[in-house]
Amino acid sequence: MPIALRAFLFYTGSVLILRLLGKGLTFQQKPYDLVVMMIMGSASGALIVNREVPILNGLIALIILALLHTLISVSTLSNPLKGIVGGQPDLLVRNGRIVKENLIKNQVNLNQLMAGLRNQGYRRLHDIEFAILEPNGQLSVIPKSKARPVTPTDLELKSNYEGIPVPLIIDGEINTGKLEAVGLDMEWLETEISERDLEISEVLLALLDTDGSLYISEQPPIDYLKAFFLGEGKDKAQGRND
Repeated sequence: MPIALRAFLFYTGSVLILRLLGKGLTFQQKPYDLVVMMIMGSASGALIVNREVPILNGLIALIILALLHTLISVSTLSNPLKGIVGGQPDLLVRNGRIVKENLIKNQVNLNQLMAGLRNQGYRRLHDIEFAILEPNGQLSVIPKSKARPVTPTDLELKSNYEGIPVPLIIDGEINTGKLEAVGLDMEWLETEISERDLEISEVLLALLDTDGSLYISEQPPIDYLKAFFLGEGKDKAQGRND
């Protein structure tokens, strides 16, 4: 088969497979997203020029890679594997102080950290409340309230302390460690949830802000098969909520 035809078939097949894998493959990429994209790219390139490999075998290999990636992605949505396979965010700067242990853990040196902060527009560490290395390798920076654009300092206004909200419930599971760390107990949390006519299992995310307010996002019943292929659905995407 001519190389041009093989290139067309593998290109078309790869695009269709990547489309089926969803936008999550390119949004906030996880380590396994990068792996499957690199393997599929390398494999497709090799299969295009290697005429000894049948087209069908090559396409089957790409489909198997896509299925493996889907299995890993689904299995890491709401179980302990998400932290092991997908990774977790790490604080590199806390209250203007460098967290050296996390630099070592992530093999990031001070020059890389400072370059990352400068790329975000911050040249002084003491202007930074938190710098977080996300699982996809990107650096998120939360400046102190006085160092943000159109700052309270410019307007001669006082600013209050703002920290990172503490996740007390994620995917219907209580983070007991975080709950104890903020000096609260299960009885308090259950009372707050019940006052909103909800149960713990019906809470997608509960965040305790530094001012004591509790943000709660409900977890409606979900058809996972439909959600996997269609997401929220056409009507929701167009703003209709009948």
